[in-house]
Amino acid sequence: MKQNNANSSKVDVSYELYRELAGEICAPIDDNNMTFDLRYELYTSKLTYLLNIQEQCFRCINLPSDTHSYTKDDLLVIQDAIEITKQFIRQTILEALIQSLNTATKKNLYASRNSTCT
Repeated sequence: MKQNNANSSKVDVSYELYRELAGEICAPIDDNNMTFDLRYELYTSKLTYLLNIQEQCFRCINLPSDTHSYTKDDLLVIQDAIEITKQFIRQTILEALIQSLNTATKKNLYASRNSTCT
């Protein structure tokens, strides 16, 4: 019995944190002046949090008791946030690749100009 109380207490804490962050979980991270590596790490950390909270939400919704913290609407919000966060991760990777390719192209162009001048 005590273990069940501890688990429901743990869910309540995570639910309180979720409710505090619920309005922001779909929003992009403020990434001004941030490297692509840091931005990627922050989004993957956010995705890990969302996947964990999704699992807790799913378990809570499917418990046989009536003392649920999470609702099916919460699950939908969390699932939307997961998909949006995956899109932000893909966008970060794409931007990093484009910048890397642009840098490589510029270096090759500079190198070819220098080799024809000498």
